[in-house]
Amino acid sequence: MHVRVTGLTQIRWWVVPIVMGLALVAAAWLVGSYVAGPPKAPDPMGAVMKQLEAKVRASPQNADLRVAVADAYMREHRPADALTQYQEALRIDAKREDALYGSGLAYWKLGQLERAGAALQSVVKMNVSNPAGVLNTRVQGAHYYLGLILREEGRYDAAINELRIALSLNKADADTLLELGKTFVLVGKKSDAASAFDMAVAFVPEFPEAYVQMAKLATAMGDTAKARYAQAMTELLQGKARGAIPTLREVAAQGKTAHYWWGLGYALEKTGDGAGAEAAYKKAVELNPNDLLAAESLRRVQTQGARKTP
Repeated sequence: MHVRVTGLTQIRWWVVPIVMGLALVAAAWLVGSYVAGPPKAPDPMGAVMKQLEAKVRASPQNADLRVAVADAYMREHRPADALTQYQEALRIDAKREDALYGSGLAYWKLGQLERAGAALQSVVKMNVSNPAGVLNTRVQGAHYYLGLILREEGRYDAAINELRIALSLNKADADTLLELGKTFVLVGKKSDAASAFDMAVAFVPEFPEAYVQMAKLATAMGDTAKARYAQAMTELLQGKARGAIPTLREVAAQGKTAHYWWGLGYALEKTGDGAGAEAAYKKAVELNPNDLLAAESLRRVQTQGARKTP
């Protein structure tokens, strides 16, 4: 579910859709009105909130509107207000999955872990007999957040189980891989953690926190080359490509690893050195012809170079 917000670590509100039906239409129309035109008020998002709140007051028994305003409160970092609206939606319709899911996240943000877990478990249970449940992004999100909650409670093995279930529902979710890796570290499973971090950056190459965690773990495991590579990639993603290039060049030459050569190519590309980037990407592909990222990067710079050729 890593359409990044960040990295979890931060709440993935933009990653797991929690609004369906009319709630989504109402919120999207209002926010779209703001985005499409120039702001007409000093606080345009405040104006959007007032419109939503006015709609709720006009139709207090409309659960869709209750969920829409609750979602908006969560985006505005107002979990207590959001929780009130989710609870009102559930009073109107006790089976609203989106309101249960939102309640779980609101409780979590408020530090009420037991209630958060109970709400998210309800979402999971609602889909046990649902053959399409594996396609429900809320189910994956529920397992993901249950993993974070259990980890906060110190129940690491149970947290790993929940995160593994979440990953089984979306194997390309870099956020889940990151959190799974961090939890493996807590139980001393360093090799599993290293694999999780490697997979996270394979799916999302521009994932600063994954490189930070990778560097820490590699240092702890005595893998100096990998630690330096991850530190350089962190520097690169902070906008310091030129400073990262010497380290990336050195570890690429010594490590004979496709990922290291890709990192060097990416840094060179960022500095405008197309020829250098192409050479580095070619080396990455030579070392691992199955590295799709390196192959796609090579095609990109070659295409750009061809366009510049008179």
